[in-house]
Amino acid sequence: MREIKFRGYAVEEMANSQWVEGFGVYEIKLAEHYAKEVGRDSDWLIYTYSGNYRVDPQSIGQYTGLKDKNGKEIYEGDVLLFNNDYPNAQKMDWKCVVKYRKGSFVCEYPKDGVYNHFDSWNVPKVTWEVIGNIYENSSLLEVSHEQS
Repeated sequence: MREIKFRGYAVEEMANSQWVEGFGVYEIKLAEHYAKEVGRDSDWLIYTYSGNYRVDPQSIGQYTGLKDKNGKEIYEGDVLLFNNDYPNAQKMDWKCVVKYRKGSFVCEYPKDGVYNHFDSWNVPKVTWEVIGNIYENSSLLEVSHEQS
């Protein structure tokens, strides 16, 4: 069974990393008068064993249960470098974004919106590597694929 975890970018300054991981996400609706004062309708919290942290809602992503070729956990919003290093085929490197679609995690190619389910990648020669995320590294997606 897949471990259920979430990640988000903390709003308050943190000592080691702005990214916090936890076991739950919760939206708190703010009172109308306070929302006007602070300029937002709600706060988003990630629950962790060491406390709750307010995070930017755009940065929240769920853990896919998968790790990249280097053992790094893959979350929604991560940018992956995917290669099709098949024998007798031209080596191609592709960049895609991890998203949740129709009940499963997929990797979407931003240029055309085409996506692949991770289940279809259970081929030993196919590898993927987390090279960033769309929250901090949106410029990674400016080129959708590169030939090497």
